Amino acid sequence: MTPPATGDVIALDPAASRGPAPAQPGARRGGTLHILRDGEYDHLDPQRSYTLQSLAIGHLLFRTLTMFREDGAGGRVLVGDLAETPGRDLDGDGRRWEFTLRRGVRFEDGREVTAADVAHGIARSFAPEISDGPTHLRNWLGENGEYRGPYQDGPDVPGLEVTGSHGLVLRFRDPHPDLPFAVSQPTTAPVPADADTGADYGHAPVASGPYRIAEHVPGKRLTLVRNPYWDAATDPVRHDHPDRVEIEMGVEHGEQNRRTRADRGIDAYAVAENNAPESVAAELIADPTLAGRLRRDATPLVWYLAVNTARVTDLDVRRAIAHAVDRSGIRQNMLGEAQGRLVHTLLPAATIGHRDYPDPYPAGEHGDPRAAAELLAGRSPELRILCRSGDYFMAGGRALAESLDRAGFRTELVEIDRPSHNATLKTQGHPYDLYLMCMAADWPGASTLLGMFDGRTIGPTGNDNFVYLDDPGVNAEIERIGRLPAAEAAAEWAALDEHLLRDHVPMVALFSYLHVALSGSKVGGVFTSSFLGTPVYYNAYVEEF
Repeated sequence: MTPPATGDVIALDPAASRGPAPAQPGARRGGTLHILRDGEYDHLDPQRSYTLQSLAIGHLLFRTLTMFREDGAGGRVLVGDLAETPGRDLDGDGRRWEFTLRRGVRFEDGREVTAADVAHGIARSFAPEISDGPTHLRNWLGENGEYRGPYQDGPDVPGLEVTGSHGLVLRFRDPHPDLPFAVSQPTTAPVPADADTGADYGHAPVASGPYRIAEHVPGKRLTLVRNPYWDAATDPVRHDHPDRVEIEMGVEHGEQNRRTRADRGIDAYAVAENNAPESVAAELIADPTLAGRLRRDATPLVWYLAVNTARVTDLDVRRAIAHAVDRSGIRQNMLGEAQGRLVHTLLPAATIGHRDYPDPYPAGEHGDPRAAAELLAGRSPELRILCRSGDYFMAGGRALAESLDRAGFRTELVEIDRPSHNATLKTQGHPYDLYLMCMAADWPGASTLLGMFDGRTIGPTGNDNFVYLDDPGVNAEIERIGRLPAAEAAAEWAALDEHLLRDHVPMVALFSYLHVALSGSKVGGVFTSSFLGTPVYYNAYVEEF
């Protein structure tokens, strides 16, 4: 089966996957890069990492079978990372794929990374206690039979074969032409079985990338130092320019950007990781002297209101929610007008298959409480809204609750700590109706976003289908389209997008956003990933240390 028709997105020439990574003009080796962020990472366990900034810092710590190499100007290509190439479709039908690991990739303790280590990483992603990371590969291998992870069922994953010390073959019941993309996720990060501590592994993960963890004080700081066994000749994407990377946590968004703007002391070597609040962003944008340091970049990220369809079962109630939501108010409270663009389609605009169909719920920027009230017909449904802790998230949650209350709903806003948020909503049977989620397609194409609505993937924990939609017609359509070549599937995904929103309302798209944040004057090589929509650091360096 031909890989997805995405131009030069997949590096078909093996030479493109060879190390070292392309040199960065002006880069120098040494010094300390400082990263300012608002809180703890959700996870440092690679198989549990799924939030964008956790994925970005994971680039420095963990290798994966494949990886996107970006140029900082919007160009990206999928290359072999641990693997010598982005994979080989053995039979040409997308059901059996082979990967050969490159030699000389080593963990921080000096041991060479083997196929067994990658297989163990994949295997542990099935364990219920660590199932809150990416699920695509787990679901696809799950087609071969039930498997509950290595702690319960032993090391052998159905459909995953280790061939010698450096070979892997993955076999699937159904075609999966997107597999080279799926194995770029940290599900495929290698984990030595004898170092695996289960749910506690994130406290001391074994690095395979250019850096390792030297110190971690949760919620306060994380210090990375070079992995002495990382070899640039084996890595087609990453560099290890700084001697150290020091992440300071608990720094409010505005304070991050005010400090980097002041450019004093270590803050000249710092990156503000989080978006500046509206008032600070306006100042940064208006200051022409910051042009070379300011990141003001379009992202693939869209904020959605997710509806738990297992609890909110009445379609008219879900449609009333869509009419009532004050998109502009939520955007203003979280980002401000300059940092977000209102949207209504489920698929982001840059995704293959996107079509800007008419909004089925034309409620204007601030919602239409009258139209919502008509659908409710005198009812006042109670809705429990789950919201991450922190001013940024709670501001959006309050704006959401207020707009729903105006339409006749009775809302309860429940705050939860950030590391527990996704694990909670991905657990079947949780007691919440609505939650704000920021999402992007996991790779080019619509399948990763719309495929989440396949109800056959719902399990006790770790659900990508966190809206718990389980409609036989939708499930069948996702399966049908998923078997099509990407060029044929694009229009079909667009039609499914509109059908889902019009006839099921599992989510309401709110706004996409720009990343607006600042780096210190001594920082180079940091850019906003067109793929993740957050800063990435594998080209980073510092000047005049």
